[in-house]
Amino acid sequence: MKRLLIILALLFTAHSAFAENEWPRRFFFSTGFGVFTSTGDMNERVLTLKDTTGRTQKIHSPDLGVFASPDFTLGVNVREFTFGFNFQIWNSEQDIYGFPDESVEGNSLYWRISMEFMYNFLWPEDFQIGIGVSYSYTTLTTENTAYMDGEASESEFMGSSVGFIANVKYYIFDHLAIVPYIKVYENWYRNVYTEASGLCDLDSYMWQTFFFAGVALQFRF
Repeated sequence: MKRLLIILALLFTAHSAFAENEWPRRFFFSTGFGVFTSTGDMNERVLTLKDTTGRTQKIHSPDLGVFASPDFTLGVNVREFTFGFNFQIWNSEQDIYGFPDESVEGNSLYWRISMEFMYNFLWPEDFQIGIGVSYSYTTLTTENTAYMDGEASESEFMGSSVGFIANVKYYIFDHLAIVPYIKVYENWYRNVYTEASGLCDLDSYMWQTFFFAGVALQFRF
């Protein structure tokens, strides 16, 4: 029995060493900063909701011009593949769509959490080109967007997105790389929450395409 355990331990050690040699892993954390712009229903539509009492509520949306956001990723590089969890958040003053002369503004809080998958060409060279995809969950909360009986309150849009990612990665040192990148998110908002109407499913989704360009520092360990 003792010999069997020793043999199993040796086999496990050999397998682990082989797997590490064939599929080397390096974990990483990256912090970046970039600029968003977007186009879609948020720039074109005003929603009308009715609560259970029959009262009507108008839901406007932020005009989502150009805005900046930090960008954080925690993940692992396995050979030429990269798997990561990404987080973005920003808070800014936005014009509210649907009013004349941009007369109404509100503070918007946006955040997105994503799963990302990348394939890195030219691995394991110091200079690599990556393409990939992502799947995200996101919310957008904005003041002065929900109107009922002449009173304004905030609204929160909730939805998902699929994305395309392209980057260039250059390792300055073994543990440090600079990574300029672009990300394109096709976002659909399927729910909206207001204090007056609660959580509502949208009959017609709000589609919004986000374009994001940024640069990050990646620390691998």
